[in-house]
Amino acid sequence: MKRSFVIFSTALIFVFTAVQGFAAMPTITPVIEKAMNTLKVTKADPNFLVLTNATAVITDGKSSLPILEQVQEATGAMVGKGNLLFFQRPRNAPLRIMLFKKSDRNAVIISANQSKWAVDILDFTLKTVSNPDFWKDATDKYVAGRDLFSLATLGNAWAEEAPYDFLKSAELHNHICPGLTSGYLMAHFILDHYPLEKGQKYTIISSPVWCKEDAFQVVMDQTPGKRGLVVKPLSEKQKENISIPNPAGMVLIWDEKQKTGKGVALSFDFNTLKGLYPKDTPKAASILYTAPYLSSPDKFVSTAKEFDIDETMFNAIREAGSNPWESAGLTTP
Repeated sequence: MKRSFVIFSTALIFVFTAVQGFAAMPTITPVIEKAMNTLKVTKADPNFLVLTNATAVITDGKSSLPILEQVQEATGAMVGKGNLLFFQRPRNAPLRIMLFKKSDRNAVIISANQSKWAVDILDFTLKTVSNPDFWKDATDKYVAGRDLFSLATLGNAWAEEAPYDFLKSAELHNHICPGLTSGYLMAHFILDHYPLEKGQKYTIISSPVWCKEDAFQVVMDQTPGKRGLVVKPLSEKQKENISIPNPAGMVLIWDEKQKTGKGVALSFDFNTLKGLYPKDTPKAASILYTAPYLSSPDKFVSTAKEFDIDETMFNAIREAGSNPWESAGLTTP
């Protein structure tokens, strides 16, 4: 009898703990509905965006996907409609869900904060995001402060009708900046000017290294894991010794069967890119100036040098410990 009581008591404790854990985060549906009323948008309206990190983060020790399901049901936002986007964050980061209206750039950001929903209401107009003073205290002023940069840049890129593969690149990178933009433009320059022929494959040599690498992975499906993206940081001295202007990396086009290929060294003109917006413009505002040029890679990217490669050079450029520019004969003595 005593043993049965112990088992029954243990079961009660388990049920109580489970219910307590489940109830720790209240349903988000009423909060979403209130946010939609604030923005004056209706369910399934394609002119507002839902942007969240729910696919990446854990809430109350569990997957955030059931919360995302509630959000989708309440808003009607869908990937297929192009008005549901995600951004990457570490799994222990707080859950963020932003509802963003295209016409006025107003936003309601809902955050999981100590077992309750916290709400920030603000706008991401050009006037706001281009004001350095806004960014000075944003982290402390808003609950979602640490993610405002991500939310503002992705939201405005979507409102500017940036290409979908650019938005997907930003999802992985978790924000938009000139570095990511340069990678997107370089990827499309390669696809436009150096399409593959039968039996060929790309290997992107990303060196020097900056944010551009994430765009290659999305736009071209070239990843380190599939050996299509080789990332090689350089010292300042090594960068100075590269013999081409504005070095941004190279693409190797290789035919494994024929054991022949071509290397293409690329230059990227950041002066032209940054010349699109006023000096000292915060990075968060840069997408509002550069979005119209995302389909014009030739304005910023150029071929600095083409060279033939054999198997020895192909391997030397890619292998660990080598300076790819040296291996390609593109350094000063």
